Amino acid sequence: MNIKKIISNCIFLFLTLLLSSCAKYVDIKDGSDKILLVKKEPTGCISRGTVDVVVLAEIAYVERSQESINIDLLQLAKNSAVSVRANTIVKSASPKPGEATFSMFKCNRPWTK
Repeated sequence: MNIKKIISNCIFLFLTLLLSSCAKYVDIKDGSDKILLVKKEPTGCISRGTVDVVVLAEIAYVERSQESINIDLLQLAKNSAVSVRANTIVKSASPKPGEATFSMFKCNRPWTK
């Protein structure tokens, strides 16, 4: 085989892997679009517990953007909220890049039924 062809194939493979690693990779659970993210703990709601979520902050020595990380963390929290029948979440901690803790609540929101 021609060395130039091998090198170009390796570069193409590397770029393909790099671009695919930047894509959103968290599944979207049915009903997660109805979960409300609020900035502070709501009053008059029933606590459904907390969830610690983790995503990769770096893939193959390439750092992911903070926006992509936050989107994936939020989606994982919303997916967990659906599982425990919560409809409201609050981000309560973010100890390291790619990690977050969310509190989940069931609030009286008749317009979401």
